[in-house]
Amino acid sequence: MSGDLVRFDATGRSATIVLDRADQANRVNLAMMRNLIDALERATATDSDVLVVTAAGPDFSLGRDQDEKPVGMSKRDNLSLILEANRLLTGFRGVTVAAVRGRALGFGSGVAVQCDLTIAADTAQFGFTEILHGFAPSIVMSYLETYVKRKAAVDLVMTGRSVSAVEARDLGLVTRVVAEHVLDVVVAATVDSLLAKPTAALRHGKAFLREIGSVPDHERAKRALDALAPLS
Repeated sequence: MSGDLVRFDATGRSATIVLDRADQANRVNLAMMRNLIDALERATATDSDVLVVTAAGPDFSLGRDQDEKPVGMSKRDNLSLILEANRLLTGFRGVTVAAVRGRALGFGSGVAVQCDLTIAADTAQFGFTEILHGFAPSIVMSYLETYVKRKAAVDLVMTGRSVSAVEARDLGLVTRVVAEHVLDVVVAATVDSLLAKPTAALRHGKAFLREIGSVPDHERAKRALDALAPLS
């Protein structure tokens, strides 16, 4: 257990983080953000091969709790916690899997999208709604074009509109869309499939995909051979 608002469990080669403020649609207040960071640190410490991120209740998360104004904390320091959570999530060495049902908005959408695999119920909705609360989502804009084309990124962050799971998949935000009643079954099967693979192969594949994006096209084949050599 990581905290009252975020549950953490590790078994064997897999770990699970559950957002657990269901009575507030998993809106992330300061305490919950700290719980999430703690859970992500625990996941890193376990060195698990697979990390599942999911949520209690009908919604994944409606993002940060806009009604909370932490006393004695600057806005910059508050927002820095988002950067730390994002760093831990994207820096996890194993494969991260988001299981999304209901609404995933704002920071909630960011968590879901930044997982390596995002499996969504067909009733799920995604959206970067920060602009609806009166500010431009610069943190979102710092990573969103990794997942979608520029025109789509501008549309999402400037309108703040929510999109269906199917549209999110078509845009590149979601890996797979399944019927809501089989979401947990599909996620479990996905985890089992990943755990059937060698640890080294999973981690090498993830690291190489991240690295190769910054390599010029004409150098990619050589870089692939260089990366395979230590594994042979």
